[in-house]
Amino acid sequence: MRHLVVVNPKSFGSRAGMDTVLGGIRTYFQWAGENFLIYVSRYPRDAISVVNEHASSTNETVRVYSVGGDGILYDCLNGIVGLPNAELAVIPYGTSNDFVRSFGEDSQPVFRDISKQAKAGTIPTDVINIGVRHALNFCCAGGEAVIIHKYYEISKRYPVVSRKLGKRMYTVAAVSAFMDGMVSGQKYDIRADGKPVGGTFIGINIGNGPCYGGNRIPLPMARLTDGFLDIITIESHINLRLFRRLYDYGKGGHQNHPGTFRYTRAREIVVSSDLPMNLNADGEAFYASKIKARVVPGAVKIVAPDGLSYQRRREDVL
Repeated sequence: MRHLVVVNPKSFGSRAGMDTVLGGIRTYFQWAGENFLIYVSRYPRDAISVVNEHASSTNETVRVYSVGGDGILYDCLNGIVGLPNAELAVIPYGTSNDFVRSFGEDSQPVFRDISKQAKAGTIPTDVINIGVRHALNFCCAGGEAVIIHKYYEISKRYPVVSRKLGKRMYTVAAVSAFMDGMVSGQKYDIRADGKPVGGTFIGINIGNGPCYGGNRIPLPMARLTDGFLDIITIESHINLRLFRRLYDYGKGGHQNHPGTFRYTRAREIVVSSDLPMNLNADGEAFYASKIKARVVPGAVKIVAPDGLSYQRRREDVL
């Protein structure tokens, strides 16, 4: 087996912090006599081609370690999709580590243990395909995507405020996003497994996993091995009550507000609009007037240290 360690340096507060983590990884592989390579990503999406070239150049099993947050995980995933000899291990050190939360809220220490990661088995895991992109956790359109964009925009513009508010910045971003005229005024056509989804919406969340936003669980019924996408649509009515309901939705309470949130499951969903849509796939922002998102069952082998497995936070899926 070969081991490719891919690192996002921006996930660490300092160079010293990154060097400490990489030093531990290097020491372990040298002690174990393993074939390994460490690659430090230079910019977003840089690692996709590096991972793909490394994994496709051999018939040996290549275990790719994503060291950082969900951004570098996106790169590693898109580098190995379609390669049967590739496996994906997640070592969470980013601002957002939502994917590993699918294994439980207290799982991060286990995933940071390189000795457990190197020896563990894998779980065949579903992936969302969106054209040329692939995502592990979610793809969203409209208000959901704008919230993520606003979060990063406001955090960058007001770093001191962002540090003080922490995860509460998502609430600020939500208010900013849903007051945006483009969010409240845009119309969408949605078809789930070919059937039209009626209504006027300000946001669509297409989930493969249950978590996003650092501490939110909007799709507690989702599981990454069931061969389905879990979909929430947000009805288009902007008022103060909506913001309170969005908080409940973020905690997994969409069923408490059937007039605002609609839930469905499908293997494929097509979303289109007359105007370019704000879109986001696992933190990667993009724009299009139409997308087709489909589940690809068992498309990637995810390393599961200590025998951990995906948790479905709620079993009542309908």
